[in-house]
Amino acid sequence: MSERVGSGARLRAYAALHEEKLRFLVVGGWNTLFSYGMLWVLDAFLHARLHYSLILTVNWIIGVTHNLFTFKLLVFRTRGNWLKEYLRSYVVYAGSFALNLAIVAVIMELWAPRLVIAQLPAIVVVTIISYLGHKHFTYRTTAESAQDARP
Repeated sequence: MSERVGSGARLRAYAALHEEKLRFLVVGGWNTLFSYGMLWVLDAFLHARLHYSLILTVNWIIGVTHNLFTFKLLVFRTRGNWLKEYLRSYVVYAGSFALNLAIVAVIMELWAPRLVIAQLPAIVVVTIISYLGHKHFTYRTTAESAQDARP
C-alpha cells in the first residue's frame, strides 16, 4: 500500500512539474482537431476553385485566432495583452506556417494526395515549433523577461 502512495505522490509531483506542457498537449490536441476539421471543410468545398496554398492560408488565419483564445486562457493563463499576444501569435505562426507550407508543397508535388493527407506530417513539426515560440515569446510575461535579464 505504501508503494502505491509513493508512486501516486511521484505522479502528482511529475504532473505539477509539467502541468503547462500537459495542458499544451491537451489544448493543442483540440486546436489540431479544430484546425484539421476546418481544413477538411475548406478543402472539400474549395479544392476545385482555389490553390491549396490559399486554402491553407484561410485555414491558418482562422486557426491562429482560435488558438489565441485557447492557449491564452487555458494553457499559458496570461491576463490582458490581447492585441500584443495576438500579433505575437502571428509572428510565431508565420515561421511555422512557412515551414508547414513547404512540407505540404513537397508532399503535394511528389504524391499529389488530397490536402488533408499532405497536412498530416507537418502537424508534428508545427506543434513543436509553436509550443516553443508561444512559451518563450507570445505568452512570455514581463516577470519572466525580468527574471531572465538578471545575472
